Amino acid sequence: MSSYSGYIIASPASRDFTSKDFEQREPEVTNGPTLRYLDSAYGIRRWDEYSLSSPVSLADESEGARERYVYQIFIVRGFAKMIILANRRKIVDYAVNQIFDRRIFPNLRKVSVFVDRMIEHCRQPESEFLVTSLHGRFAGPTTTLRSISLYGDDVTQSPLYVEHHQTFNFHSGGLGRRLFEGLPRVKTYEDGEIVRIASDGFVNLNLSTRTRAQELIDVINFVIVNRWIEDWVPLGKGEILWPT
Repeated sequence: MSSYSGYIIASPASRDFTSKDFEQREPEVTNGPTLRYLDSAYGIRRWDEYSLSSPVSLADESEGARERYVYQIFIVRGFAKMIILANRRKIVDYAVNQIFDRRIFPNLRKVSVFVDRMIEHCRQPESEFLVTSLHGRFAGPTTTLRSISLYGDDVTQSPLYVEHHQTFNFHSGGLGRRLFEGLPRVKTYEDGEIVRIASDGFVNLNLSTRTRAQELIDVINFVIVNRWIEDWVPLGKGEILWPT
């Protein structure tokens, strides 16, 4: 599987974006970046693939190794909201700062997620999703412990979490689909976790199949419908972020 990172972002104005709204087919300035729409991806409506051409290196290439650097970007469009993904967070940041901020007004903003509310809900056995990883900072007075990371099939049911979670401020959590009686169990951590979501709207996931792409949409819909986001984020009809 390939690892992708990015953000949930939104426009503060109600707007239904098209794939062309994000394109920058010609450089705005000499040797500036371009972003070209390629095709829909994974056979999912509103999941679009783009090619970003940059004059600067945004990955591990040596600076000056070539005149232009080309990177893949996915934009998953919803009503006034989207998920932007690339192999590196730096690629997404560059596209937002150098292209979107100059084309789209009002500017797109990262969608903060109330991770603590998400975790509390997913602790419940009736929740559709459960927590597969947690990352947080120690909230106590000592400096001998600063942070903690937990991984597992259902980390909020572990004795460590149950006994000590109140002493940590968790800033990101991974979600996987809860498997109910009669359904097959997943065997590995990679199969179990769909996406990791941070309080600043950052997302990270392994992505290679249509099933993974669809499950990402399902999880983000889950977050939006439960309103674990700030009030300024516009909603579509029925509070569904993307058609599924």
